[in-house]
Amino acid sequence: MESEITVSNLSSVLKNEQKTGEISSLTPDFYMNIRSKIKNIEVNSDEYKNLSKLMNAIKEKRIQKLLVYIAYNKDVPKPLPAEEEDLYIQIKKILTDNSPEQKHVRIKITHSIPQIVTSTGSKIGPFEQNEIIRTDNISDVKYLVENKIGELIE
Repeated sequence: MESEITVSNLSSVLKNEQKTGEISSLTPDFYMNIRSKIKNIEVNSDEYKNLSKLMNAIKEKRIQKLLVYIAYNKDVPKPLPAEEEDLYIQIKKILTDNSPEQKHVRIKITHSIPQIVTSTGSKIGPFEQNEIIRTDNISDVKYLVENKIGELIE
């Protein structure tokens, strides 16, 4: 948004954000420009209140969209306001750092078995004796080992 910061212009930005599920491109200094404009206005004026409300409404709507983009692992359009870019990166990093690693466990099957349904309802097998399988399903691993159908391999 290269034009002057006005209530009318911000209203247009908000309407655009509300009518689509996509995040529109805004300049990296979008919020900084609004805050700069707000600083130069009398605090209790109607313009101050309207610009503040509009900025907060735009931020709220765009943050909701950012979270949807993250949930669907979708890249955000560029350019993006610096604050939103930082938020997007921080949330992605938190989610990536906290996601459990898929650790595959190797199991050697000790007895041939047909396909069976475990107590958790998952279907496993059929397996041949001495077959080595890999799985990341902990409940299946527990079932196979506890019932002496398989043994863990280091």
